[in-house]
Amino acid sequence: MRRAVLALVLLGCSSKPDAQPPKRPNNELIVGTFERHKPDGETAIRFNGDGTFREAKNKNDLEHTPHLADGTYKLEGDQLTLSNDKGACTESGGEKTGTYKIVLSRIGIRFTKVDDSCQQRSRMDGQTWWRVQ
Repeated sequence: MRRAVLALVLLGCSSKPDAQPPKRPNNELIVGTFERHKPDGETAIRFNGDGTFREAKNKNDLEHTPHLADGTYKLEGDQLTLSNDKGACTESGGEKTGTYKIVLSRIGIRFTKVDDSCQQRSRMDGQTWWRVQ
């Protein structure tokens, strides 16, 4: 009888792991500044909450002009479509739009190219860019 009571007490005292808060939707997680680290380069990109983005040589240049690219983005699930309005991929009739499958977290963003004929932007294929802010 004592053993049964002791077993019940021990079971009642066992702690369950704390429930983890749900991961925010990608459309919230994407807002912020990301940069890639060497040896891949120092490029930085800022995704704004209004659906625009700015890409620069490094995170310090995001506040200065000119930029490598400015444009808009659309995120549907894990599919990110970038449409450049100025800069890279817009000169000489270049392809303005590229689509990537992404894995997004509070730590960073990983890009896998789905469709992008812009060679400069395609360099992000297979790379992880780390969250700055």
